[in-house]
Amino acid sequence: MRLPSLSLRALITGFASMGVVGSVLMTRQPEFQSLWSLDAAEWGWVLFAVGFGGVMSFPINRWFLARIGSRAMIGRFGIAGGVVMALIPWLPGLEGLLAGMFLQGMIYNGVSVAVNQQAAEWELREKTRMMGRLHATFYVGSMLSAFVSGALAASGLPLWTHMTVVGVLAAALHVWVGRRLPPETPGAENPSSTPIPAGAWQGLAVLAGCHGIVESGIMGWSAIYLHQGLQASESVAGMALAVFAATMAVGRFLTDAVVTRFGPVAVIGAGSLLCGAGLVLAVVGATTGTMFAGLAACGLGLAAVAPVFFSAAGRLGGQTLALIASFNAIGGLIGPPVLGQVAKMWSLATVFGVLAVMCVVMAWNARVLRQRVAEAAPGAASAPTESA
Repeated sequence: MRLPSLSLRALITGFASMGVVGSVLMTRQPEFQSLWSLDAAEWGWVLFAVGFGGVMSFPINRWFLARIGSRAMIGRFGIAGGVVMALIPWLPGLEGLLAGMFLQGMIYNGVSVAVNQQAAEWELREKTRMMGRLHATFYVGSMLSAFVSGALAASGLPLWTHMTVVGVLAAALHVWVGRRLPPETPGAENPSSTPIPAGAWQGLAVLAGCHGIVESGIMGWSAIYLHQGLQASESVAGMALAVFAATMAVGRFLTDAVVTRFGPVAVIGAGSLLCGAGLVLAVVGATTGTMFAGLAACGLGLAAVAPVFFSAAGRLGGQTLALIASFNAIGGLIGPPVLGQVAKMWSLATVFGVLAVMCVVMAWNARVLRQRVAEAAPGAASAPTESA
């Protein structure tokens, strides 16, 4: 069996490394709360700071994409992220922690944009789809890191040691990734610096924003609904995220083949409706079994959405991809507090109803992927400038 090319191995490593970094915060949550004496509300602000950093990174990402390109960004932002990660355990007070987490969110959003742009360019060069499987490796890295991080936490390894090791390792891997990718053409010929085409990004922005709301909503409220709404035990409720993440990973490994066979419009439309149906099943069935079945449907249905809109945005250029990534981050940021108000004013079941409506919006908006940049073979060299 032929091994993947060096550039593809670099991309696989880049996506897996981001998953490793992302899981450390969640798996060492008790130590964070203990070291800074955080209550639940303050921990919520820490998570908000990470997401807000990602949202606010758009102008910085655009500037660096235009001047140094996505290839150089991976290594330089990776080093910066590793340094910040190693410093976070030493930051004084809640204000220092919030500043560090904001900076971390901003930096790693830049890494994500750069790696996704390189993946989109790889698809164009190789005339084949790979974004789904690359996004799946993020989940693989995240799950492996969560397992190792949990074992290290149980062994009593200090938080500062853990984060320093992960920061140094992630920085070294991102530098290696950047150096193993093809050199970029400087100046206007560089896809990373291609201006945002007028009228071609709005539909993708709606799709990305809705996806951010739905994914963050499912991840944030499934366990709570199981425990408080369906009276499941905490251990059973804790399995909700595992079911969703596992089926999402499986779905992303299948995404490229399915999208190649049926096209992005059909796959995103049907997948979004499947996710919506899973949310309805979870509420109407009102049992633990139907909740897990619904979450499995959500994971499979939602799996292709992000790889497809990142791939489509990347073909329009790095500037457009950075913009679309920001809309996805905005959706993930505003979703939890808005849905929290919905739950407070009505019920937990209503939260899932709102998410189901968002899935219908995604299904309807999948038509924007009929643009030549997404619907044609990945080898299409030019991008449309007309409205979606």
